[in-house]
Amino acid sequence: MKYIDLSHKIHPEMPTYPTDPKVKIIKEKNINNNRSNLHIISFGTHTGTHMDAPYHIIENGKSIDNFSVDSFCGRTVKINQSTSSDLLQTDEEFEGIILETGWYKKYENPQIYFGKDRPEISVSLIKNLVKKKIKFFCCDLPSVDKSGSVEKPIHNLLLSNEVIIYESLT
Repeated sequence: MKYIDLSHKIHPEMPTYPTDPKVKIIKEKNINNNRSNLHIISFGTHTGTHMDAPYHIIENGKSIDNFSVDSFCGRTVKINQSTSSDLLQTDEEFEGIILETGWYKKYENPQIYFGKDRPEISVSLIKNLVKKKIKFFCCDLPSVDKSGSVEKPIHNLLLSNEVIIYESLT
């Protein structure tokens, strides 16, 4: 199996959602005084590339630590908005989906990246993927739902079926 890191690097100046805490990395110990380097790292759980588990929006839902390790990886197919319908017509088996919209290119501009004009994910696509029993759904968007969504239909569809969500891939 081939592994590819699609996560944004964690650093103090990285963009965060406007109401989320900023990233803090504080050097607590150094080699000269303590014979080792040690840092304190603090940031919100939805900073940069992150995962959502059912607990994110479902009361008493399963949290990340309650999933087995094999839930986080497997045969994955990368799609975009124009190839997503082809995927639904195949008998090919896969455990995960990566939806690339190109939105990751706006990551360094938080006003745009976290703004209201980002691409939307089709509810019908997600319903069909859930029927295929995927384990995880990944995208390059800061959220699988439309900006400002209160109902969170995509989160609910995926997480109520215990499909782990990866957001803000690069």
